[in-house]
Amino acid sequence: MHNNLIYLTADRGKVDATQLSDIEWARLVVDNRDSTRRRLVKCAWCWDEDRVTHWMKTYSRRNGTRVIAHQAGEIADHPYQALESDEHKAYCDRVERVGVTEGFQARREARADDGRTRSDVLLIGARHVSYEMQHSPFKQGYGARERTRRSLAAKRDAVAWHTDSSIIANGAKVAMLRSNQARLPQIENPRYQLRILGGYREVLVWDCTAREGHRCLKGRYSGCGATHVDTQPSAITLDDFIRQAPAGLVLPVRPLDRLGFWTTTHDHQIWVDHFGEASPPGGSGVGPQRQSERQSDGHSRRTAAKDHAPVAPQQRTDRPQAVTRIPDELIHLQRSAVEERAQLADLDGEAYDAQWKAWRTAAEDFHAAVTDYAAQGDVSMSRYEVEQAVKNAVRHPDQETKALLLRA
Repeated sequence: MHNNLIYLTADRGKVDATQLSDIEWARLVVDNRDSTRRRLVKCAWCWDEDRVTHWMKTYSRRNGTRVIAHQAGEIADHPYQALESDEHKAYCDRVERVGVTEGFQARREARADDGRTRSDVLLIGARHVSYEMQHSPFKQGYGARERTRRSLAAKRDAVAWHTDSSIIANGAKVAMLRSNQARLPQIENPRYQLRILGGYREVLVWDCTAREGHRCLKGRYSGCGATHVDTQPSAITLDDFIRQAPAGLVLPVRPLDRLGFWTTTHDHQIWVDHFGEASPPGGSGVGPQRQSERQSDGHSRRTAAKDHAPVAPQQRTDRPQAVTRIPDELIHLQRSAVEERAQLADLDGEAYDAQWKAWRTAAEDFHAAVTDYAAQGDVSMSRYEVEQAVKNAVRHPDQETKALLLRA
């Protein structure tokens, strides 16, 4: 159902029409037959956003579907939107408070130019991060993947989905943060730590030998000799995540994948260097395997010989074919940010805090310059591709050219 959030007159307040009983809905349809004269049902979206009153038509289709529609000639219908609970509002209040305290802009219920893309809280720093708190199951036809795709198309750098329900997190088809369940007083308490239990991971890199202590992703007990990249759960609080995401210090990996996750910029770069921009199947470097393949004990001579044979690291073949030059200013700004971060190593106390602010300022300057450059009309690359290519150029200055290389 579209336009599901409505205000009912006679002091009944804001309700979700999908939650009305069949008897209540049937009575409302009869009472609201002449909608513009009776003035019983008002569009909550139009009123909350623009303080404009639109009296809605209410009726049922033959298949029993409930319909709430604008009058002819008024604005287009709105997508389904869950009624905000007290806990949902408290989470958004907390995110807004933490973001503003950290120096970011925070906009509640921010809508993009298309009028259909809405963020619970839009955090604006070096990056535009749309925070979405999900307390109820996703509705069919307007799920997390579609909403994330629309938000990214609306020039928002990332969408941070968050829930405190394991059922919702497991059923989501996007990268989603899951925290411990908390009651309303705990959410409202700024000293209570809301810990992220899922969706935030650390990237691991190891040479696959028997001495490393990691299980070979290809199922060889003695190791395959290749370099493996995998992930493991890591810890962060919701407040720290909000402090870092708009500054570009944490980034999403595979945001439109249910196995996607968030990680630090350092670990994100390791992942991109190993797998490229495309995501590996199954969440690892080798893809899903049958159980018998993963637990093969290699007792035969052929398998034993294969297990002990060294395997050369795979060469990446996804190098760009065509190149274009990017202003050296971007490389200079990223190099400055890297140098500022390196100075944090031996500091503590007030000196560390001062240097951390200097690093954050340098990082924000770099991200702002990347955003401005990617928005130019003659640049065919996305902002993400520009950012990653600049970082690769700074990390590997002795490659084919010291300037930035990008696909045309």
